[in-house]
Amino acid sequence: MSKHESCPLCNLAKEEVIGEWPNWVLARTKRLKGHKERLMLCFKDHVSSVDERSIGEAYMMLFNVGMKAFHYSRYWAILEPTYATVPEHWHRVCSDIDPVAEDHDQILKTPRLVIDNKTLNIQRAEPGQDPKMDE
Repeated sequence: MSKHESCPLCNLAKEEVIGEWPNWVLARTKRLKGHKERLMLCFKDHVSSVDERSIGEAYMMLFNVGMKAFHYSRYWAILEPTYATVPEHWHRVCSDIDPVAEDHDQILKTPRLVIDNKTLNIQRAEPGQDPKMDE
């Protein structure tokens, strides 16, 4: 595992780590930004991009973890790194979609996958879109 000494994602404290796999680390984000839960999946190596197989693996892991972690919410999202504070290290944040959270407007400006926990529908949303899901 290659670590970059100044990278906060390479140097997560043990108490921040929720799960760990051969290539991945799952942690709660440092700031919840008004959400009940916000999670981050990081590639263990300090790289800014990963191959397609790894991306698929990451999204499958996030779907499995997210459906349990966000069980309390009808909708949750996997966010693209448009506003990432550490863009040089590959990671994805997933969050519930709470209209009163402090970053709700930013979420709407971010490309994302929106997951409906009730129907298991997955919808791609581009900046400015607030997808209407089936009730």
